[in-house]
Parts: sequence; C-alpha cells; structure tokens
Amino acid sequence: MHNLTKAEKTQMRILKAATKEFSTFGIAGARVDRIAEQAKANKSLIYNYFGNKEKLFEAVLKYHLDDVYKSVPFNAYDLPEYAANLFESAMDHPYLMKLVMWNGLEPEHTWPLGEDLSLEKQTIAIHEQQVNGTISSDYKAEFILTVILTMASAWTDANPFGKSILSNPENHRSTLKKLIYSLVKSMI
Repeated sequence: MHNLTKAEKTQMRILKAATKEFSTFGIAGARVDRIAEQAKANKSLIYNYFGNKEKLFEAVLKYHLDDVYKSVPFNAYDLPEYAANLFESAMDHPYLMKLVMWNGLEPEHTWPLGEDLSLEKQTIAIHEQQVNGTISSDYKAEFILTVILTMASAWTDANPFGKSILSNPENHRSTLKKLIYSLVKSMI
C-alpha cells in the first residue's frame, strides 16, 4: 500500500473492515457504523466512496472475486487442476466463501463480475470441450461446474450444511486436494 494515495488507503481500510463485517453478518446484519469504526474512517466517506451498504458489499465481493479469478483462472482444458486450485483458494480465503454465500441468499444481488468471468461463460467453455471430445459428455457442463464449485467450498465454514463433517479439514487438506483432483478427472 506504499504507492497508494491517502484516499486509496482509506478505501482499502474500508474494504478490509467491510470484508470482516459482511462475512460475519451478511448484508442485512452488517452495520456501516461498525465498518467505519474498524476502518478508522468517517462514516460519510463510506457513502462518498461506495454509495450505500449494498454497493459496498458488491465492491467487497468484486474485489475478492477479482483476486481469485487472477490467482486461480478458470481453465476448461484442465478442470482437475482448476478444481484442486479452487479448493486451495477456498481454504485460504474462508471469508470469501462466506461473502459468496451471503450474496446467494440475497435474491436481488447478482454476480458482480464482467460477462467474460460469468459462470455461464465457464459452462460454455466446458461444453465446447465436450463437443471437441476432450471432455466426456457423460455429464452436462452445468453439472460438472456445479460439482467443482461445490467441492471447492465444501470444507469451509460457508458449507450450507455447517461445519465440515470431517473434523479439522485443514489437517486433511493435502488428501482432500488429491481426492478432488481425482474425482473431477474421473468425471471428465
């Protein structure tokens, strides 16, 4: 953060505080007052920079998703490796999985990414590989992508069934990664 302006540093502090607030309380339960206090920023700056609480949530989610898409780019040519890397990212960023979960619980919220990064584009890329014969057509492309995304986050606190059935999934991380890789490889 050395080359950032004072305003950019403030925005980053707000994003960091908002990440914690939204991942803990969701959109409805989050409080701008707490975010301002944690960020050591004036509450009015939050509204000036981000507009409202919902737009702040979208900015937080987009900021973290952009990071994941850069560090774990979707690769329809090597879905087992993509699934394993996505699992690692989910384990490294449990707050992001919670943000994604909260976003899904709010029907008016959409995926805050450009069209090129949409789940629809990923599904189309998988389907194209099926048409080319490099991926089996035994399962629909939508199913394959859903399995990958679900397995990647299944051992995080954002698991829709609560904490993982496996106690201390972090202790089994290497094995889980290998199993996810193998399962996706067997599907395609």
